[in-house]
Amino acid sequence: MAGKRVRTKRRIAVVHYHLRRGGVTRVIETAREIMAARGDEVVILSGEPALAGTLPDAVRVVAALNYRKNGSPVVAENLAEQLKQEATAHFGAPPDVWHFHNPTLAKNVLFPSVIRALASQGERIVLQLHDFSEDGRPGNYTSQRSFFDSERSFEETLYPVAKQIHYVTINRRDHDFLKAAGLPRTNLHVLPNAVPDLAVSTTPRERPFSQNKLFALYPCRGIRRKNIGELLLLALIYGDRVDFATSLRPENPEWQKIHGDWESLAAEWNLPITFGISETGDHTFLDLFGWADFIVTTSVAEGFGLAFLEPWIAGKPVMGRDLPDITRDFAANGIELGNLYQRIDLPVEWLDEAELTAAIESMLRRSHLAYNRELPTAAVKETRNAWVKRGRIDFGVLGEPFQIAVLRKLHANPALLDHLSIPPLALSPGREIAERREIIRRVYSLPRYGEILGEIYDRACGGAVGKVRHLPTQKVLAQFLHPSRLNLLRN
Repeated sequence: MAGKRVRTKRRIAVVHYHLRRGGVTRVIETAREIMAARGDEVVILSGEPALAGTLPDAVRVVAALNYRKNGSPVVAENLAEQLKQEATAHFGAPPDVWHFHNPTLAKNVLFPSVIRALASQGERIVLQLHDFSEDGRPGNYTSQRSFFDSERSFEETLYPVAKQIHYVTINRRDHDFLKAAGLPRTNLHVLPNAVPDLAVSTTPRERPFSQNKLFALYPCRGIRRKNIGELLLLALIYGDRVDFATSLRPENPEWQKIHGDWESLAAEWNLPITFGISETGDHTFLDLFGWADFIVTTSVAEGFGLAFLEPWIAGKPVMGRDLPDITRDFAANGIELGNLYQRIDLPVEWLDEAELTAAIESMLRRSHLAYNRELPTAAVKETRNAWVKRGRIDFGVLGEPFQIAVLRKLHANPALLDHLSIPPLALSPGREIAERREIIRRVYSLPRYGEILGEIYDRACGGAVGKVRHLPTQKVLAQFLHPSRLNLLRN
């Protein structure tokens, strides 16, 4: 009988700007732990040291990897050689595969040139895209374009394509965007994040507040895309039965002003919302999570969508705004999230037509100008048609001034709430919660994550090497600027 095949141990060089606390760092830590347990050697090349007590003996600092908005092709070539030297010094041999995180986000404008240089030398490369500069980050996109001395150099470098380069997205939406832009299916993969268990030990019966009402936690930092105005709307609708709370206030001074306006309005109307409840120091986040009867989300944009999955692991149902581009991945894995709504429709006649049209046109002009694109002739009409269905518009696509006007109208005349299309509040039974918990644990487990990542590395290491070409940048950008995706809270 043939012996069991022994998998060759791989040398994996992971590259990122830094290892500060955040989602990408958690992904790197998780992947490193999993792959090391599977027998691979991993080194992490970072612009900064890891935080104390994390990633022992696995990090080598290369200062030039940290955030930067300027440089030159020569500096990029030197950085590519430095990375090779550091990785080889760590392993005692060249790495088998390079794994870059968020290389096109333009936090460091050298990254695309570094990657193209390595790929041109035949290095095997995995590019994991968690976020896109094309997705509401025009400043990043402009910085990256400005690094190159010509539009052609920018076009030929940002998204390199070769047999030895494999792209990884965290959801099917981004996968489909890159595929539509022309990336070969054989070099394109989806790697969903693993969903960890939350060490929640408290229960709603133990909470020291909201004794006679339900308590809904919105575990978010109150930035604009979290759509805080819609939380006020939910409080107007359900405030007699539910106390709401967000976990954190925004840190960005620009967002703090907008968030302050929402706090003032909620206080003026005595709405049952506590903002930044985790910041008081009176209760831990995990205690608050355990005390919640359900988790609420009104966000208009997410990457992987952890907020839709993590609460079920802790035995908490999720209610709020659906993001079909994200949640379709969950549905494909048998996870039906029935407590979500896709729109909160209201009569478009409640809004000033001229002001709405002007706001749409201004948003489109600013977005296209920021990305150095001409505004299509019919863009305003197409966007309005995408937003307005049968004379009704979704509250979630509106900017703050429109949302405030709608809320004031509803507060002045609560009978108008009957004109909104919003599903009733319904909590999930224990059996349903348990079923979803088990599916999520199985589909998004650490072992499953390791299997998928290992398969990607196998494809990268075992495939052929070819000439480096490029993906047209304008085709990628067009996916993100489609009228159906635009929103006054983000663009």
